[in-house]
Amino acid sequence: MSFLWFSAAAMSAAAMYMNPVPQPGEEGYRPQPKHYFRITAENDSAFGRDGNYTSGVRLDYTRRLANGDAWGLSLTQDIYTPETHTRGNVAGQQAYAGLMALGVGYMFCGEHVGCITELLLGTTGNPSLARYTQNSLHDSFGMDSWDGWASQVQTEAMVQLTSRQDFRLPFLEFTSPSGWQTDALFYTREEVGAMMISAGAGISFRIGRNLPQTGDVAGNQRAAYALSTTERPEYKREALSYYFMASFYAAYVARDFAIDGGIVHHFDQTCSRVPWQTQTRVGIGATYQGIDYFLGALFYSDRYRTQDWAGRVGTFSLTWSW
Repeated sequence: MSFLWFSAAAMSAAAMYMNPVPQPGEEGYRPQPKHYFRITAENDSAFGRDGNYTSGVRLDYTRRLANGDAWGLSLTQDIYTPETHTRGNVAGQQAYAGLMALGVGYMFCGEHVGCITELLLGTTGNPSLARYTQNSLHDSFGMDSWDGWASQVQTEAMVQLTSRQDFRLPFLEFTSPSGWQTDALFYTREEVGAMMISAGAGISFRIGRNLPQTGDVAGNQRAAYALSTTERPEYKREALSYYFMASFYAAYVARDFAIDGGIVHHFDQTCSRVPWQTQTRVGIGATYQGIDYFLGALFYSDRYRTQDWAGRVGTFSLTWSW
């Protein structure tokens, strides 16, 4: 893991010098928005079921710097429940767990290579507000209440460091005479902390017209901001963009707080974590006059060995840039 972090740091530093964003007066320079604000929501009710990773919300703000890099702030809440509607945790199923985290990130941005590093401080237990969020939403929409939150992962302060490295794949970029375009992004991720310990890699592919920021991996994830670290220089901000995207990610997970519990307090595990996991995302997006709309779905492999339901959640995000 230390080797991965050293590699990520070296790659981040190299990105600053190998792929500088053109500055005013330089060839290829285009005025870009300085501010980005995004709301992302994920919920499994889109597929008519509650359980496992049941809901996630992330708010993030990004400010572009004069040198083309950026910094950002994020607020994230994740909610987990068993597959069975019950008053307590169930053997062989996901335990009740909630997380609320505030993050600060820095983005090294280039035309072909970029890197995001985010530090998060968070809490589990009642301060995560997961219990109150779920109960309020279910009451508002007349859904069944889940009454086992007294058994949730206990309150603990959590620190997390996450890094993502992005690489444009020019050999998969194509523009047809009719205006259709394709692009692709290869990315790697490393996470270490009380929330998650994992490392993995993925690829994202898009097809559409006037493709905006290159292959931004949509969804509620740490070290993911509205501002992509790489961007196609021919993108026309004043014109309509629309696209279809698909991504695949595989990782080795050595720790997951929602399954393994906290570090300080004793936790009776109700299930056994699966170390090798995958995620597949699909969706459609459109961007016009500084507003980006995205609607999609996340399909993930079993996170624990006795998981019965296929992991499926719907994703929606709305981004403003100015």
